[in-house]
Amino acid sequence: DARPRRPMALEPTARESSCREAIKELTPLKLHDELSICTIDLFNGNTLKSLQKYYKICREASDLLVTTSSFAEWKKGKTTNGAAKVIPAVPVRCGYGLGQDEAQADVRVFFFDDNINLTIGPASGSPDTKGICNLRDVTTGRYVDFSAGANGFTCESAFRHTLIHHSACYRNVLVQANILDAMSTPDYFTTIINRYAQPGEKLVVYMDVNGTIFWSDSIMELGPDEILLGTMLGFTEIRPRRPFDINYGRQPVVRIEKTMVLKQLLTDIAKGDENLVHDCWRRDCLADFMAQVGSNVEFAWVGKEPAFSSEEFFAVYEGYISELHRQERAQGQDACGITVSWFKALSKLRQGGHAIIINTFGMDSFKIAARSCRDPRLVPHIAVNYEGWSERDQSKFMAQFDQALFPKVPLLFGWAFPTPFAGCWSGSALCAPNHTQFEGLVGPREPDSIFEFSVRKPSPDVCLGAKVSHQDRGLKVTHIFATGPISQSNAQSWTPLRVGDVIQQVNDVEGDTRAMVAECQQKVNLKFVVARAATQTGGPRGFSCGACESNAFDEEPLCFTIFSSRAHPECPDDAP
Repeated sequence: DARPRRPMALEPTARESSCREAIKELTPLKLHDELSICTIDLFNGNTLKSLQKYYKICREASDLLVTTSSFAEWKKGKTTNGAAKVIPAVPVRCGYGLGQDEAQADVRVFFFDDNINLTIGPASGSPDTKGICNLRDVTTGRYVDFSAGANGFTCESAFRHTLIHHSACYRNVLVQANILDAMSTPDYFTTIINRYAQPGEKLVVYMDVNGTIFWSDSIMELGPDEILLGTMLGFTEIRPRRPFDINYGRQPVVRIEKTMVLKQLLTDIAKGDENLVHDCWRRDCLADFMAQVGSNVEFAWVGKEPAFSSEEFFAVYEGYISELHRQERAQGQDACGITVSWFKALSKLRQGGHAIIINTFGMDSFKIAARSCRDPRLVPHIAVNYEGWSERDQSKFMAQFDQALFPKVPLLFGWAFPTPFAGCWSGSALCAPNHTQFEGLVGPREPDSIFEFSVRKPSPDVCLGAKVSHQDRGLKVTHIFATGPISQSNAQSWTPLRVGDVIQQVNDVEGDTRAMVAECQQKVNLKFVVARAATQTGGPRGFSCGACESNAFDEEPLCFTIFSSRAHPECPDDAP
């Protein structure tokens, strides 16, 4: 067959193929030509069958997926757990599949969200409680109460302000995440996962966006300041010195008789007015409110001593704001306001072949996907009960994809080779990835892969700009110069050629490494088939890449073509 191989001809694992096939069973939404966007009904009809289908997709995945849950269903259910984000609950007796006979490996499901509301106490996991977690048994479809003491769930705390419910009866770990902890601790998510994950388990990690890994909210039009204050209100409680009434603005009078979370008090006062709630997340409004009630209450962190003043509260807030801005400066624009701890967890989970599912009501999921993989066109999107969404939510959902910059795909050898994702929009400005920093944040797209890399020389006598050594399996890349056609192609490719990669084929030439070099010398248009070992990873920040280090005494320097040192100053004068 003389036809060129399919671009990016990766060899999917059986698990990945199963995930892709399961996604094909969903109803496609033709919202974008280059993205896989589907919908699934998890609230009507045969909900057990739909739940099991969704669970299969998630447990078979080995990289990033996006689920946008139905805000319409949640609102219709009065923002209670029973109508919230659907999270599969896996009984301990249940193995990898949905029955003991199918068990191939154990699965553990994590759910990180700042709105799980574990702080409210004994009934936090009931279906009628205000909350975000709709935990459903994958074998029965029934709701699973995750309150402490129910269904084997117990409560633990971690870091400064994080609460965790885990169960002896279900393989589920529910984390009321705190972006302040996530922001100040680079190993925040990995530490929690390592504590509860067992050797040999397949991990399925559901991750909220706004207020969990991202300190803005586009759909609510909330900036970092409001997100941080809203988060702090969630673990601040008021302790009344005596029962009293509060009359805030034009709202009905609310009587305060017992200790309660400040965020819940504001919700009770607002009587469903979300704009009023979010107004209180602004510093000036919140300061006025705390001054109004301050003579009747003590402020304290939930379940902790001692009490503190409103001035001390805002001093802590200023400290977190300073840390936020420090991280923004350290990360540059590549992270777009996403915590470092997310990128570290993402890389670790990818290396282990685990599933990472962004699960959000908001419309910032594509921005997260764009910063968390080499090309967001490879990330499937699942919209829950899309047909029931409001026109506003549907428009917001589609708009996040319209703002993405997908360049036109050039033809080479008659094939439409993929081109890099150009960036996303942050406010009114293009947020384009810087290649070097992006490598550090994202790491490799896929380990242990076979892919194709295309490069074009302006003329046959131009050096490609790399060194290789002869191997039994092909030409191993030992050095890539900062300038040259390969470096230029790397800057435009979502899977760049790296030191340590092995070129197994050049155009139609394979097996004979000398002939492969000759092909590079004679041709202008070159297509490499490249093998990348699983041990060679770019890695997240804080991890070394030993496999990328080449021993100069073992390599046989070889330039790909004849050149002069004047034309390419980095190349040695005695190169052939």
